[in-house]
Amino acid sequence: MTPRDAEIVPAASGTLTEATGRKPRRRLRGLGRVLLPLIVLAAAIAAFLAMMATRTAILPEAPGERVWAVEAVVVAVETVRPRIPLFGQAVAGRSVDLRPLVAGRIAAVGPDFREGGHVAEGALLVAVDPFDFKTTRALRAAELAEAGAALREVEADLAGARDQLGEDRRQLELLRREADRRRQLRERGAISQKAVDDAELALSRQQQAASQRRNAVERFTARAERQQAAIRRAEAALARADRDLEETRLTAPFGGWLVDIGVEVGKQVGTGERVARLVDASRLEIRLSIPYGIFGELDTGAGIVGRALTAVWRTGETVRSFPARIARLEGEIDAASGGIAAFASLEALPADTRLRPGAFVEVRLEGPELEDAVRLPPSAVFDGRTVYRIGADDRLEAVTVAVRAREGASLLVQGPLENGQRIVLTRFPEIAPGVRVTVP
Repeated sequence: MTPRDAEIVPAASGTLTEATGRKPRRRLRGLGRVLLPLIVLAAAIAAFLAMMATRTAILPEAPGERVWAVEAVVVAVETVRPRIPLFGQAVAGRSVDLRPLVAGRIAAVGPDFREGGHVAEGALLVAVDPFDFKTTRALRAAELAEAGAALREVEADLAGARDQLGEDRRQLELLRREADRRRQLRERGAISQKAVDDAELALSRQQQAASQRRNAVERFTARAERQQAAIRRAEAALARADRDLEETRLTAPFGGWLVDIGVEVGKQVGTGERVARLVDASRLEIRLSIPYGIFGELDTGAGIVGRALTAVWRTGETVRSFPARIARLEGEIDAASGGIAAFASLEALPADTRLRPGAFVEVRLEGPELEDAVRLPPSAVFDGRTVYRIGADDRLEAVTVAVRAREGASLLVQGPLENGQRIVLTRFPEIAPGVRVTVP
């Protein structure tokens, strides 16, 4: 019998054949694959239900109030005059263009006539060749002497004519009396008519001579006056020649620094040609622009003119301070500049100062007096107008203040603050009225 025949042969009762034993095993394996996951799931559910039934309940606790650690500053109320920081530029309070008043060749220059040189008042700057001016001066002196001699000659003629005129007048008086006597004698018949006519003829001739002498005196007087005018012209010409000769030496009208040097020895210069510019060393000024808002606050009471300030000039690590005082405002206001220009005169400027026109300086201008002001760091002011005061139970209180000025690293504020109160300096997101803080 073959194996295939064995699979279909019926088995006797109680006997396990190969064909009948394989089908029960396959059924058991299929059933195990279905029941095992269900058993595991049921066990897991039973365990979860047991844990939920036996768990311990935990109730949530209410969170506690947070206390913020902050830094604070103690309020100190004071009356202060703040210094307003501005910027300015040093300018020459007085400067002059140096121009010779005579033309000629530069024959010499002063020892300090150079760019940036410092000269004292009256020091020689340049000298024009004086030869032509000395010659002209000699000619004018000779003309004056000649005019004086001519005047003396005319005065001598005038004096002689006046003496002769006096003599003529005396002779005229004698001849007049003689003519009167002869007329009287002729009336008595004592003399002839010819004698009377001779006397009257002599009187007429003398009258004519006296008249001519008077004319001569008048002519000599006019000549003398004309010659005196000539003398005055000669004196003026001589004075002009003296001045031209003096002005061949151009000297410093005041002490200061020389800039824009334009000539040297040997150069030909014309009348009025600029040879240099002189800046007064003792009259430097600071030109600054004051914003309209600040100007409005300062221009009260005594006004802004005369207000003190300090000019600070920084050159590298060197800092120089110069006291100054506002002297005047600019003649015109430029609406586009956003402020009003003012000029401050530097006070007690040393002669050897290094400050020069054109230097940019910091200006610390004294502002109006603030009463009941408090000095606070910028971190204490929120939104430009609020500070937080530590009140009762260390809770914050919002206080509105007005920022009046900034001085250095501090703000000057005014508001309902009192001495001894504490103002918060620390910034944190939750800051608000009522928040509790602590100061370490």
